[in-house]
Amino acid sequence: GQDAYEFFEDIGHSDDAREELKKHLVGTLKLDEEEIARRKKAAEEAAKSSGGGMGGVVVIAGVILAMAFYFKMKNEESS
Repeated sequence: GQDAYEFFEDIGHSDDAREELKKHLVGTLKLDEEEIARRKKAAEEAAKSSGGGMGGVVVIAGVILAMAFYFKMKNEESS
């Protein structure tokens, strides 16, 4: 298993999910300050390197608009 505390809290689970968690909780992971700092640094580095992903959406939208413009122009030439 792994420490899933942050993942569980980030999602914002319902009260029902928290009750279900109580049934399946195996234990609480105890971390020293050094490990907490290491994990925080790793999470910050991962967040920086992810980039957000909006660039791909913009490229796809641009391609769709270019295709729509192309087909509109071709359709007007045929008319």
